[in-house]
Amino acid sequence: MKGIPIMPAAVQFSRIAAALLLSAAAGCDAQPKLGAGDYQKLRERMVREQLAAPGRNITNKRVLDVMRTVPRHEFVPERVRSHAYDDTALPIGYDQTISQPFIVAFMTAAINPKPGDRILEIGTGSGYQAAVLAALEAKVWTIEIVKPLGEQARKVLERFGHDRVSVRI
Repeated sequence: MKGIPIMPAAVQFSRIAAALLLSAAAGCDAQPKLGAGDYQKLRERMVREQLAAPGRNITNKRVLDVMRTVPRHEFVPERVRSHAYDDTALPIGYDQTISQPFIVAFMTAAINPKPGDRILEIGTGSGYQAAVLAALEAKVWTIEIVKPLGEQARKVLERFGHDRVSVRI
């Protein structure tokens, strides 16, 4: 896709791995503790700098509003939570990643779901994409073949009351 800067997954993962290794080498195993207000500020910055920024051009107001509210940090392991709103994919276990926020917003804007739309998602992963779609009032059926990932996604989605999402493993 011309004009959409996307960092290759290997480079994204290498950048994350290097940051985690540097933290461990410095004796900083603990991630910074962030509060709800901190995460809200990070979501606002993510929308402003990664999604609606020149060259990225996500303009769908409904999608931008939902990306400001869905807590991506809740869909990633605690060890990488401080990076939840970075412009990168993050490891979620079982050799899987959560897509970078721009990709989630881009795909969501591309299908432009309306309230009541029915969507089939193949590959639940963390459940973040399903949560974004459900927040737009779509009914989502999502299928995951990695049982622990599907179970974890189901728990997080239920905790946030996403009753519009049906997870199948």
